[in-house]
Amino acid sequence: MAESTASSRWLFGPVPDLLFGCGGLYAVYFLAALFAGSEIRTFAPVSLLPLGALIFGAPHYGATLLRVYERSSDRREYRFFGVWASLVVVLFFVAGVYNVAVGSWMLTLYLSWSPWHYSGQNYGIASMFLGRRGVTIAKPAKRVLQASFQLSWLLVLLAIHAAQPSASYAAVTLSSSEYAFLPLGIPLEIAAPLILIAAIAYLAAVGASVVLLRRAGSWRNIFPALALMGLQALWFSIPVLARATAIGIDLEPLGVRYAEYTFYWIAFGHFTQYLWVTVYYAKSTGTDRRALPYLVKALLVGSAIWGIPLALFSPEVLGVRAFDAGLGALIASAVNIHHFILDGAIWKLRSGRIARVLLRGQNALAELTDAKPRAGRVKLMPWVLAAGLASTLGNIVGVWEIEFGFRRAALASDPDRLRTAAKRLRWVGRDHPGLHTQIALFDARAGQLDAAIREIERSLELQPTAEAWELLGKFQTRKGDREAARHAFEKAREYDPELPRATHR
Repeated sequence: MAESTASSRWLFGPVPDLLFGCGGLYAVYFLAALFAGSEIRTFAPVSLLPLGALIFGAPHYGATLLRVYERSSDRREYRFFGVWASLVVVLFFVAGVYNVAVGSWMLTLYLSWSPWHYSGQNYGIASMFLGRRGVTIAKPAKRVLQASFQLSWLLVLLAIHAAQPSASYAAVTLSSSEYAFLPLGIPLEIAAPLILIAAIAYLAAVGASVVLLRRAGSWRNIFPALALMGLQALWFSIPVLARATAIGIDLEPLGVRYAEYTFYWIAFGHFTQYLWVTVYYAKSTGTDRRALPYLVKALLVGSAIWGIPLALFSPEVLGVRAFDAGLGALIASAVNIHHFILDGAIWKLRSGRIARVLLRGQNALAELTDAKPRAGRVKLMPWVLAAGLASTLGNIVGVWEIEFGFRRAALASDPDRLRTAAKRLRWVGRDHPGLHTQIALFDARAGQLDAAIREIERSLELQPTAEAWELLGKFQTRKGDREAARHAFEKAREYDPELPRATHR
């Protein structure tokens, strides 16, 4: 066994590699959440976490887009995925805008694929560290190691597709979305033994992997791979098994109640892990030698792929649903599916260039003959960056106004701040139906029924619900327009036949 020199063991050094690449930062969050989860949620409420998704997530998507589209050689190499597979995703997205069933299936695919994508990245980085340290393991041992990550994903898949899904594994809020996750509905009497079998196989694969790795290398050389196996367990295996056995579910990072919140932090860990390796790759290949300009460019490019569909398919343009009524979830589904497809094509350690950079730490500058766009071509990058900048600013305004202009202003009974938030959210394509409902309630209490009706009608334009139709019926009743009130209550019954007050009226 030939082990590597110290200079090639790490990408940036032991501390940054262990924190960003091996999940050290998430381990810190996990321990903090065990003892101070409520304090963390007070300081960083779930409504503000999309800002973190913007800061870390958008560059993570942008880094993949730059890998595939920035250089002509890469565009040729990944033409099938970059053009034709991407076109299929776009077509399904457009269909999903107008068809709830198509959008829901896209959302289901995204939520089912996401843990596989995360697991694959963890396995790939574990393999990279083994390769850089000269730890050679036989193919059967490599398959066992890979199986430990795949079985961890299988546990998640069985849990989310059971008749009673235990949690969602994606950083997206579905509470007000018209699109729904469509589980396979595996009966519990079947899902429970399947989870048990998968858990036993997973534990066996983990144990065998540790033994086989130790035979191939010293504890020091296999430690990063072991850390990534532990990270995989913290992200997926342990929470699933805790919920299946009801052991430890009172611990905040493991329980169902805060699963959405916890997964945001898992997503942040995945994003930073991805950026850590892509920054190293960009510097090693010479495409971007400085980290900060590269990350800014990736941020803008990644924001653009989110902002362009939002601008085109908001209810004011070509769309039919508000961002919080499902458009945001559909965009997240399409962007992530596209990212999963591209990411699976570009990060293959058996690729010559990838292996030279990530496994052996060699410089790949000689291979890049077209690092800059060719003269005479239409330069789209400035337009993409401009769209990304507008989208970034719009996302910041959107998250800020939802939290401080809507939720906190409603708690403080500040209708003027609510109206300001409504204007700003409409400017950035994030108009919120619940915000207009809240304004309507304030207007009605002030006796301004015409203004209240206008606001609730705007809410219905963005997202028709039984509650909003019933509220409109109440306002019309108070105004004395019995025919309009009857129509509103009938519409409320269409959306919810069990709604007792509408039925009575």
